[in-house]
Amino acid sequence: METPSADVPNSIEVMPGATPPTPSSSAASLLGTVTLLVNDTQVDVTRLIYMLYLDIEQQINRADTKAQITLSTSAILIGIMVNLGAGVDFERRNGLVATDWLALALYAVFIIAIGMTFWRGIAAAFPRAIRKTSTSTHHPNLYFSAQIISFTSSDYTERFCQQSNDAVKRSVLGQIHSKSMVLEAKLRNVRIGMTCLLIALAAWVLARTTLFIGTLAG
Repeated sequence: METPSADVPNSIEVMPGATPPTPSSSAASLLGTVTLLVNDTQVDVTRLIYMLYLDIEQQINRADTKAQITLSTSAILIGIMVNLGAGVDFERRNGLVATDWLALALYAVFIIAIGMTFWRGIAAAFPRAIRKTSTSTHHPNLYFSAQIISFTSSDYTERFCQQSNDAVKRSVLGQIHSKSMVLEAKLRNVRIGMTCLLIALAAWVLARTTLFIGTLAG
């Protein structure tokens, strides 16, 4: 009788007519995940709402940070201008030359632009509140701080606990809409403020360059 070689792997003998072994549950679930289409996948609406709410909150914080950077940069630029002075000799015997007048015009542009920068930066950083509609008393948004403080603690707790799941979703979605309006207002002010800051910086650099050229020509 021959002994099987060690190089030949052991095989599982299946009796004729026997049912093949079924795959394990983990393998079956993995196979189902691989073959499942995205269109057929159920969406966790609650998680999506939470992600959207959190994303808007983060964007609002980033917009506030940009507004603070704009205000800080404007203050630094004004401090540099004050320390260096205007650079125009108002006591010149022959009066102001063309380069002096051009520099003064550029300084005027600088002052206007830097004032707009401060205004837009403060407007972006200033907290905003969406005005309540006429139906807010009958259907208050229990996630909106301006309406939360209008209730007593016990009344707010009672109203919150008596909400249905649909009412909770509507309240959160309403707050997401309000925060989106606030975010767009902040971003618009930040964009305009940064544009005005660049204009102010360019006007200041051109004014100093003009004065330098006038000094060399004189």
